[in-house]
Amino acid sequence: MFDYIEFESADGEKKEKDIILLGLTTCSFCRKGKEFLDQNGFSYRYLYLDKIDPDIKKRMKADFTDTFDRRLSYPTLIVDEKEILTGFIRIAWEKELLDEA
Repeated sequence: MFDYIEFESADGEKKEKDIILLGLTTCSFCRKGKEFLDQNGFSYRYLYLDKIDPDIKKRMKADFTDTFDRRLSYPTLIVDEKEILTGFIRIAWEKELLDEA
């Protein structure tokens, strides 16, 4: 997914899920989401869209909308290229990432 983008990586002991975090450097909810992933030991890839070329950002937002049939908002968590969580709502992130059931 998004093969034309170079993501940053965070290495953690939990590697079972393919996790992508899309956010902005100026977004406090994005920072809280990243902290949640770090504190819970997840490996993930992330991208701050305010740090990339505007043309690539435009392409990525269009591809996101085409793929997931929704507009990109921040933060967005993509799990295994199919589950999408928008906004940092701790209980939803815990349910998606920490519940074993």
